[in-house]
Amino acid sequence: MKRNRINNNDGGMIFGFIILAVGVLILLRKLDVFYPDWLLSWPMILIGVGVITLVKHEFKSFFGIMMLGLGMYFLLEREFNFDFGVQRFIFPIALIFVGIYLITQKRKEQQALSDIQDKINSKSTPPATSSEYSKTEDTSSFSSQASGGKSYAGMSGVSGTSYSDRVSIDSIMSGINKRMLTKDFQGGKLTAAFGGIDLDLTQSDFSGIVNLQVDVIFGAIKLVVPPHWDVRVEVTNIAAGVEDKRAYRQAEVDPDKVLVIRGTVFFGGLEIKSY
Repeated sequence: MKRNRINNNDGGMIFGFIILAVGVLILLRKLDVFYPDWLLSWPMILIGVGVITLVKHEFKSFFGIMMLGLGMYFLLEREFNFDFGVQRFIFPIALIFVGIYLITQKRKEQQALSDIQDKINSKSTPPATSSEYSKTEDTSSFSSQASGGKSYAGMSGVSGTSYSDRVSIDSIMSGINKRMLTKDFQGGKLTAAFGGIDLDLTQSDFSGIVNLQVDVIFGAIKLVVPPHWDVRVEVTNIAAGVEDKRAYRQAEVDPDKVLVIRGTVFFGGLEIKSY
């Protein structure tokens, strides 16, 4: 039986070191020990969120880069009096980068759909007596095998239905509703920044242990999972709400289906439900 490995690159330890450092700095201040005031300034919060996100995503997170860049910009401008002369351009520049990112994701999705369609067309037409379920499984297989077996995680970054085995959604100043239909769910990552994500996993299935990374800043994520999954929430929440609204049904929990939710919820919310 295939087991999905949990990603060991967890930012919880880094967050612990950050909290430890903040505690030490506050203690030193109480003891009248001098250190630069900017170490406890609010831009350092953005820098900390960016660093944690980048480490957890192996330095491949647009959200982490954005938080780190904004934190460095405000730190240099407000605390070190750097005049970049671009203050009035910050908002339109941010919109341009977000637009480029969304267009890039859309192009990846269209290319993936095109490759899958080519793969389907190259195959013989299935018998008329085949069931709808078989067609669904066949399409799911194509989505993971097209172009040399590459998994198109980017396809799940838009609203709608996805047959991808992995989920990868970045909701930045937007709302995304996604339903996963895969029978071999392998986890993934969700990022909500000033936006929201509704992810429906009630039609999905897997065996073993799956890791789902969630990062929320001024946003919200809602997960709907099957009632028999063993869901373990191990997120770090900062001025945020994490609500597990699933009904307690110990007799129905399947020990071979463990979903581990990890990440950071910063001034936002995470809600888990089942029907």
